Amino acid sequence: MSASSYTGGMNRALLALCLLLPAVPAHAARVQVFSIQGADCADCADRIRDQLKKTKGVGKVEFDKQKVELTVKLDDGVSDGVVLAAAERAGLKAVVGPGQGAYLPHPEYPAGADVAWLSRDGAAVGPLDKLRVDGKYTVFDVYADWCGPCRAVDEHLREVVAARADVAVRKLNLVDFDRPLGRELGDRLQALPHLVVFTPAGRRVDVSGAEVEKLDKALAAK
Repeated sequence: MSASSYTGGMNRALLALCLLLPAVPAHAARVQVFSIQGADCADCADRIRDQLKKTKGVGKVEFDKQKVELTVKLDDGVSDGVVLAAAERAGLKAVVGPGQGAYLPHPEYPAGADVAWLSRDGAAVGPLDKLRVDGKYTVFDVYADWCGPCRAVDEHLREVVAARADVAVRKLNLVDFDRPLGRELGDRLQALPHLVVFTPAGRRVDVSGAEVEKLDKALAAK
């Protein structure tokens, strides 16, 4: 066999081998999960997204509002520090890896206030009229940790119970609309926050949204 024939055979063999090998992208990407801390609403993740839009090599960004985690697609060579810095610029903290995300805790209610949590995990509680407090205005506060406007209502309720002994607050953590509590509340629940107020006489008033003026009006109804 001549040298040229041998070389040609080797080239054909190498070409055949290359055709069998999987193609390697010019810019391999990886997906990294970041736990977000210090957020008071699900929309806070948008601030991080806005920061990352300006960064080369950052692809799809998704936020899990229940786990409080950001999943980011990064080009090869783009460090995790890019996302950590973006979160810091957005006023939040990001930690590499899952399982450490958390919203800011809700402030405590005043000592001695008539406040109780009926559901912390979206569990059903039964008919609300059976749970109202006799002789008081009873406010059933349906909220979620990821709902920013819910925190404004919560702050107002803390002020109300600090000033009025005739108001009882019952907290209902919806978690999400597909939980048993959401299904139990039915069509009246269209958005968060959602408040159900019973007067001492048993009259029911529903308030949808962070409408504190409507809440105050309901707390003055007979």
